[in-house]
Amino acid sequence: MTDVTPRSVRVVALAAAAFLAVAAVVLPSAPARAAAADFVAEGTWSTGYVGKVTVRNDEAVPMTGWRVEFDLPAGTSVANHWNAALTRTGTRHVFTNLARNGTLAPGASTSFGWVAAGTGTPVDCRVNGAPCAGGGGPDVSPPTVPANPRTSTGSQTLTLLWDAATDDRGVTAYEIFSNGTRIATTTGTSHTMPIPPPMIFTFGIRALDAAGNSSPFAIIKLGSIPDAEPPAVPTGLRLTGPQDGHYRLTWEPSRDNVFVAGYEVRQTGTASGVTLVGDTFAYGVSRGYGTYLFQVRAFDSSGNFSAPASIGIAVDPPPPTPSSSPTP
Repeated sequence: MTDVTPRSVRVVALAAAAFLAVAAVVLPSAPARAAAADFVAEGTWSTGYVGKVTVRNDEAVPMTGWRVEFDLPAGTSVANHWNAALTRTGTRHVFTNLARNGTLAPGASTSFGWVAAGTGTPVDCRVNGAPCAGGGGPDVSPPTVPANPRTSTGSQTLTLLWDAATDDRGVTAYEIFSNGTRIATTTGTSHTMPIPPPMIFTFGIRALDAAGNSSPFAIIKLGSIPDAEPPAVPTGLRLTGPQDGHYRLTWEPSRDNVFVAGYEVRQTGTASGVTLVGDTFAYGVSRGYGTYLFQVRAFDSSGNFSAPASIGIAVDPPPPTPSSSPTP
């Protein structure tokens, strides 16, 4: 829920027992979601894919122009594109309409596309300044973990298979990792490769959505050794925001001797609960005042958990409104 009440927000690094920041903020009302932009990889191969974004006018009045922007991870670039103008600043790619496809009637849509050199998919996608998913709020929920990971072998091939993940606004792709290194991205629920050499492999499959949220990994092991070593404690915890009524909790990736499968975030204090997440966690700002504490633990493919790293927000109530005195 978005809160427009002024309040003092203090970010506390509990591990260091020190304040990181003190700031007074006003949380703006969320903008109207006039448009949505849906990404899909129409075809993939080992070194790239064909990307397509469909822009849709969700308003009851005509749209007279659109702008879609997102980041592509390092190592992925746009080789060529069509049906939009493109400008780049670092990893940020901004696509804007052409004269022929800028006006959209209510409910109408148009598409543009590109050929990607690299397998990274769009992250932090926004259309006309709002989250691409539309629907009245930012997309901060990660997809579910792909279920039932399994293998199938052919005479010369090994196929990794899984059941489709679910997401509140749609799964756009799956990333496949081998021993911690990404080897493929696909929109389907399988990946075929040559039979690997006889050694121990740990494969991880995670689901992505259009906003860049990722699920924890579904794990497939070829051979195994006893693994009682937990991952390293997550480092570099930081809270950014508020944006669209949410603070975003991020951290540096943990390391593990086998495979980091995901992270557990525990909320304590006024908020409570346990959430397994992929890479980041978004906390929705509420009207309640108090201290909101977060602990992040990494877990590996054998179920070992790291020690927690901690951070928190101390939300103070606004100062009292001065009473008005009658004019003499």
